[in-house]
Amino acid sequence: MVRRAIMGASARGPMYQVRPVQGTARGKSIPAPAGGWDAVSPLAAMPETNAVTLENMFPQPGYVEIRKGHKRHGMLGTAAIESLLPYHGLTSSDDRLFAACSTVISNVTAFTSATASSTASVSLSGLTNARWQHINFSTTGGNFLWVCNGADTPRHYNGTVWATASLTGITSTEVINVAAYKERIWVVRSGNISPAYLNLDSVQGTATPFDLTGVFNKGGFLQAIGTWSIDGGQGPEDYIAFITSRGEVAIYTGTNPGTNFALRGVYEMGAPIGRRCVRKVGADLAVISIDGVLPLSKALITDRAAASLQSITRMIQPVMNQSARDYQTNFGWELISYPRGTRAILNVPVQEGANQEQYVMNTVTGAWCRFKGEPANCWAVFQDRLFYGANNGIVKEADCQGFDDDGAIEFDMITAFNYMDVRGRLKQFTQCRALLTSDGQVRPGLGLAVDFDTNALVGPTSFEQSPDSLWDVVVWDQDTWPVDRRVITDWTTVEGVGYCAAIRVQGSIEAETDAMESNSLFLAVNGFDILCVDGAFI
Repeated sequence: MVRRAIMGASARGPMYQVRPVQGTARGKSIPAPAGGWDAVSPLAAMPETNAVTLENMFPQPGYVEIRKGHKRHGMLGTAAIESLLPYHGLTSSDDRLFAACSTVISNVTAFTSATASSTASVSLSGLTNARWQHINFSTTGGNFLWVCNGADTPRHYNGTVWATASLTGITSTEVINVAAYKERIWVVRSGNISPAYLNLDSVQGTATPFDLTGVFNKGGFLQAIGTWSIDGGQGPEDYIAFITSRGEVAIYTGTNPGTNFALRGVYEMGAPIGRRCVRKVGADLAVISIDGVLPLSKALITDRAAASLQSITRMIQPVMNQSARDYQTNFGWELISYPRGTRAILNVPVQEGANQEQYVMNTVTGAWCRFKGEPANCWAVFQDRLFYGANNGIVKEADCQGFDDDGAIEFDMITAFNYMDVRGRLKQFTQCRALLTSDGQVRPGLGLAVDFDTNALVGPTSFEQSPDSLWDVVVWDQDTWPVDRRVITDWTTVEGVGYCAAIRVQGSIEAETDAMESNSLFLAVNGFDILCVDGAFI
């Protein structure tokens, strides 16, 4: 409302009359939620660079892109693949990738058939289960892949043949986990609090128990062994950590457990989840626990009540805690680092052998998101490529641009709620546009969520992608040449009245085939522009 002067005959000067003036729309630019999935900030105070929901969209520095798909690599049968076992040889040509399914271990290194009738060659059979823990261990006799599952006698592979590890001093079939420290193999024995170790430079022979009776006070059994360093791995300050099922951690240092091992302390943290609960991350050791994914160096100096503040998963801690409570007994928990994709992947088994999802962190920015549609029991990085074992007996290669042989990749993003710089004023939101980059004619659904209602509806979603145009395949003057990546900035009419609003981007990309790899779809969200008309202060 404004006052306009109207000149009259009165000598008292101009008279003022209030006349209504139509509101003027104003705009605001909102960055892409490159800060990632935020499950801890209040909705009314969440940074505008974060997201309430971020599913199948990976936060990169400065933008957010749809996750890549996966394709069939090898088939072992119909039962779930529960272990992927990479072997690292002297050269890349010596490397091998094995997969364990039911009672067999098969070689899937170069197996690339996409037909359901083709199966990988079996390397070992007649085994008790497929839940193998493993390490790669180098000796003067060569490089070995050493595996154990707590039911069968451990095996090792030397680049040519598999062999049974002959162990004395312990019951060999009880070896369920393994680690390497100071040129020795250390093993965890099922249901036992005390580990055992082999001789220097050995993959079999005498296994000497290392008595930890009396070291721990909360009972339980030894869950895992890990190693970490406080000097970046370049000096003598290397430690071995023995982690129990109750969350007690005993830290030792020394080179010879028979003579100069020294106990540095016993600490408490949340109970670890699963046998594959530890992962070396740089010089540190990350532990999957009911308190989140914790770097051991931080967990040991932090009271457990404040551990969540130090966890790697702190930005999604409420979701992580709920998942740990609901699914901690399910097989399939695993943390893996994928440097080529700048991501750390936490596998979460929602329903064992049937439904899994992943909490994924950008290791450069620390931003999180959630992946769905990749039903993985286990993961492995092999020759810088990312693989997982699926529930249906198939090994899949993930992070493949333009593929998803299980169907569409469904994505969903809800940005932080934004008050448009004025918190107390009612607003009518009228127009919005997403600033997209794509190599296809992508039109994802766009909607508006007002005043913390996250069930915003989006407009119809459609995808028009340029057809494949391969040299010596397409018909000249008939087929369409593929388009380059381009920016899409179309405005969309939105409706909503409220104090704050969040933008929702939702849709799906249909499955690709192997022949379409050259025209793979890319979709990135760079930011948003939104228009609103201000109303009254209330």
